[in-house]
Amino acid sequence: MSFPYLLLNFISNSLNMSIYLISNRATDDNDRFLNSGKERAQHSFRIAKCSLNETRKTADYVMVKDKVDQGYEYVLVDEADDKTDLNNLHGTAHMFYDLYQDMRDNQGAKGDVMFFIHGFSTDFEASLKDIYQLHERYIAPEHSSIKHLIYMSWPSVKSKVLTYWNDQQDALQTGAVLGRIFGKLHGFFTEIFEMKQANRCKHGIHLAAHSMGNQVLSAMLESIPKTRLFPLFDEVVLLQADVDYDILDEGEPFSRLETISNRTHIYTHRSDDALRVSRYTKNLKQRLGFKGPKKSTQLNDETFVVDTSRTKADKGEIGEMVADHSGYLHRKRVVEDVVEALKGTDEQSIKNRKRIKKHNHFLLKK
Repeated sequence: MSFPYLLLNFISNSLNMSIYLISNRATDDNDRFLNSGKERAQHSFRIAKCSLNETRKTADYVMVKDKVDQGYEYVLVDEADDKTDLNNLHGTAHMFYDLYQDMRDNQGAKGDVMFFIHGFSTDFEASLKDIYQLHERYIAPEHSSIKHLIYMSWPSVKSKVLTYWNDQQDALQTGAVLGRIFGKLHGFFTEIFEMKQANRCKHGIHLAAHSMGNQVLSAMLESIPKTRLFPLFDEVVLLQADVDYDILDEGEPFSRLETISNRTHIYTHRSDDALRVSRYTKNLKQRLGFKGPKKSTQLNDETFVVDTSRTKADKGEIGEMVADHSGYLHRKRVVEDVVEALKGTDEQSIKNRKRIKKHNHFLLKK
């Protein structure tokens, strides 16, 4: 094992957390992800383990050794005696078992995993900075339940309008890749819980998707056969979702969210400029993150809408003051609300929410 990889493991262990990056970006001859802006979504993916760079306020990464999966029967040599050596595991087996180990052994309140899918106009360097900010907002605070992060970086290009259609195609391709990862996790759980009778853990995995990342999620849900859907996630948060507002209707992709999760929160903002642009570049349907669900009075009992339109952008966040599109990072009130939702706090008990007349709708106070 290389020195950088050993060092990165040491740093991650000393912080007692794990941050993984999954990407279907192309790689160069030095095993680094490309970021020229010309890459298209690959059919395969690689996994990297990240550490935080406090000086540059970004994340550094080292690739996890890759291996063609042959099932996960080799993961647990003898779970009862805990003989599995993480350093001998590659690819998804390394990532899954690393997270499972901590979630199993950690008896504290902080031990959950957030699986995050970024949105439009996020190149690879922006993804690394995004990881740093997600850590600051959702892992560093002691009252948050999140301890680990899996970040899905797909080949979006950092441009506001001109590359929207290319990003959209890459999002759809990434959804199919994410569907395969979902299937691999299903196989891992089957191996360790059903065949190996491994100990279960008290912590949960949550899913967050921002903007066009919701198109990735939609494509993932369409790629998975209905017979293979299972409740993998505890909480799902859809942040300024750039998808059609009828996507929760019966038979539509997001109607399957109740099968793969326990609860869903949809965060909206009625002045979101990015979603205004999306509406007129994709089709004329309203966007879920702008308008909320089309059939807003027919949501199931575990789906909730949180209108963030009255919240204020953090001081100095000029881009957010103008665009109103990234409150999950740049609005203190929104961040606080998402943290509580991920903790599993009862939806009516979360502070600064005001219930409005529509079924399962809340207005977030200033």
